[in-house]
This record gives sequence, C-alpha cells and structure tokens, in this order.
Amino acid sequence: MTTTRKRLSPHDRRMQLLDCTRTIVMDQGLSSFTMEALARKAGVSNPLIYKYFDTRRAVLQELLVRETTRFNREMEAEAAEAKDYEALVTLVVAANFEQFSSNNIINILRDQPDIYAVIAAKESKQRKVMGQFLVKTLAHEFTVDHKQAEQIILLASGASQAAAAQYNRFGGHKTTMVNQAVRFIFGGIEALLPR
Repeated sequence: MTTTRKRLSPHDRRMQLLDCTRTIVMDQGLSSFTMEALARKAGVSNPLIYKYFDTRRAVLQELLVRETTRFNREMEAEAAEAKDYEALVTLVVAANFEQFSSNNIINILRDQPDIYAVIAAKESKQRKVMGQFLVKTLAHEFTVDHKQAEQIILLASGASQAAAAQYNRFGGHKTTMVNQAVRFIFGGIEALLPR
C-alpha cells in the first residue's frame, strides 16, 4: 500500500521546514544542519528546499526571527498580565534564564554573528524600550528619580544575567534560583533607595 504525500500550502511548508531545522539543530547540533539533512528530515527533495530558502544561513536566520518573535509575543502577553512590579521583575529574570540556557534555540542561533545579524538592530531597540519601561515603572513604584532608577535597573540586569549564567553553567533548581535572584534584586533596590 502506498501513501500519498499531503500537499502543504507555501506557508505551512515553510513552517514545516523551519520546524525540521529546529529539530535537527536541537538534536544533532548546529554543525550537523545542512540543506540535505533538512530535505531528509522533512521528507522532501533538495530542490524543494531551495524553492523556499536560498542558503543554509537564510533558513537559520528565518528560524531565529520566528523564534524570537514568538518569545517576544509571549513576554508581552505575560508582562501585560503582571499584577505588580515584582511580578514583572520575576518575568524578566525568568526570561533571562530561558534566553541564556544552552539548550535554547534562540541562544544557539544568537551565538552565530552571521545569523544574529538579521535581528541585532531590532533586538537592541526592543531591549532599550524594555529597559526604559522598567526604569519608568521603577521610578514611579519606588519614588526615585530617573537617574537612580537607571542605575538600579543596570545593577538588577547584571544580577539577573549573572544568576542565569550560573544556572546555565552549574544547573540547580530553576524556580528557586529565579526567586533568589528576584529577592536579591529587591534587596538591592531597598538598599539603594534614598533614606
């Protein structure tokens, strides 16, 4: 009995190819990803792959764009639901733990300058907007001036990233480490507030 392959719409085929790319990179490593490996994994011919993507880099760049867009949408939705400033800080710290994880597709692709170049400017702008939002919210929440709020956010960001790097390097219980980083950040905020 022969099975008939289902025709996919161009969008669905593109998403299938990106999903297969993600699987190859996560399971076998970035160096194992080739256009031929993608064709095998997707169960399609090599020429079909080139109908959608001109180069290996183009596939990986589009995957990075897709994954960061998804991640950012999830963050925005969760931030909109945050009930207070502590919940917002916890969300940002947890996001750092996700982003700095060695088994995160975004982090794997971001480490490749030629792939990261496709989102570098946009990501820089988004970080700036998020930083300004956190500064403004902190200044309002704790009644500090803008300059003090900027300093506090800079120090808090460093603490969050250092905790995420520690977790990535040595492991541990993620939720506990996120909560400890948040407590550390809020302890720092209290220590830096004018008396």
